[in-house]
Order: sequence, then structure tokens, then C-alpha cells
Amino acid sequence: MKTLFLLIIMLLNPLSAFTHELALTFDDLPGQGEPSLQANQAILQALKKYKAPAIGFVNEGSITDPAMLKLWVSQGFPLGNHTYSHLSLNRTPILDYQTDVIKGSIISKQLMTHAKLKYTYFRHPYLHTGTTPEVRSTFESFLKKENYIIAPATIDTDDWVFNNKLIENPDDKDVIIKSYLDHTRAKFAFYEQASNQIFGRNIKHIWLLHVNQLNASCIEDLLKIAKEFGYKFITLDQALTDPAYTSEDNYYEDFGVAWLYRWDYTRGKVVDWSKEPEPNFL
Repeated sequence: MKTLFLLIIMLLNPLSAFTHELALTFDDLPGQGEPSLQANQAILQALKKYKAPAIGFVNEGSITDPAMLKLWVSQGFPLGNHTYSHLSLNRTPILDYQTDVIKGSIISKQLMTHAKLKYTYFRHPYLHTGTTPEVRSTFESFLKKENYIIAPATIDTDDWVFNNKLIENPDDKDVIIKSYLDHTRAKFAFYEQASNQIFGRNIKHIWLLHVNQLNASCIEDLLKIAKEFGYKFITLDQALTDPAYTSEDNYYEDFGVAWLYRWDYTRGKVVDWSKEPEPNFL
């Protein structure tokens, strides 16, 4: 029903439907599992077709062919730091973690500098941001010294879960992709409602995705879902101009969660998170 309503509005006035804004971010470059040039190409081709800006966060320890990263940079898509080894800040001594962050910037920064693109952003693997105020403060001071800005995420559609299922059961590809797309729609609806409950409006969202076989197979369908919900694609820079991202975050639990939950947790919880959709393969 919501999709039909949005389509009617778009037919009457195409500009009025784009009342929401969304930044796309892709973790684990060059790719989860067996990274391939074809997977990266498929994702980038769809992003260009839909005129969707995006940033890729790199684990340089996974690089087997720098051409995959060059492909992003050559087409104007920036790279960010996702550590060298995809370590957890919650389980790694802080000095070792900082060393891994520095090591994880070498190739990406060189490519970005050569292309005259800004190398700015860091994303925490597993969304683990530290289980004590002291660890978080120490690491964030380090990031500031190294001229990084943290890349949060407010929409997480669990693509890695479905990708693992696809790798285990390739013959069920069509069923798994359909389940993933249905789950993505349910997650968008839930996060939109959560944002309205927390902030009284739908904020500028940041979608966490991964470069993997699953997303390479259905990236256009994912972008269409965002359009169905009335989203206009923007850069990460633009998303972070939303004042919501200055909200206090006092979440120090071990489990990695997106930022809407963190802000709601800090404020005392107005959202019923038990209703957050879970992956379903039936």
C-alpha cells in the first residue's frame, strides 16, 4: 500500500515524492568471501545508472588485486578506512587497533590522493565502537589526530546474513534474494518509524551495505526499493549535515548496533526494538 501511494504521488508530482535522503556506504572492499572484479563492476554500474553517490570502506588486508579499488576511485567513488584486518575495537588492545587502522590506509590513501579525492572517513568493523568510555574516547582522539571522521550507519539490512546463506545454498538463489528484498523493505519501514519516534521526523539516513555476491546480483532491486520509499541519494558528507548525528551516544554494550538504536538507548528507549525485522528464509 505504501509503495502504491508513493508511486501515485510521483506521477502527480515527481519532485514531491523525494522527501527523504539516503547515503549509500559499502563495507569490506574489495569484497566479502571471494572478492571479484565482476561484483565490484556490477555494483558500480548500477550506482552510476541511478546517479547514486557511494563510498567504499576498505579492508586492505583482503586486497588481492588493487584494480578493484582503482575501479571505484577512477569512477569518482571515494574510499574510506575499515581497518587492515577487520578487527573489533571491543576485543583488540587499543594500540594494536590503532596500528591496524594506520596500516589499513596505505593503498587507499595513495589512490585517493592521486585522484584528488578526499580521504576522510573511518567505519568501525562490526559497528564495535568500544565497551567503555575510556576506550572510545582514546580511539576517537586518535581518529581526530589522524584526520578521520566516523561514518555511522542508521539502516542495516543484514545483507551479510543472506550472503552467507547464498554461499551455502547457491541453488536457492532466487528464494534467498526474494527473502532479502522483502526483508529490506521491512527494515526500511521499521527504521523510518523508529526515526520518527526518536526525532519526530525521518532523518537523513546512512545505509550500510557490503560488496558481496548477493548485492552484486540484486543491486538495482535494492536501489529501486530506496526509490519506492521516496529516497533521494546523497553523499555521506551531505547526510552528516543532519543534526541528528550530533546526538549523544552512551551505548557501550558488546553487540554492534546501528546509530538509531544507540541514540534511542541513550534517551531511555521510545522504540520497541523487539519488532525490528529479523532475517527470514522461509
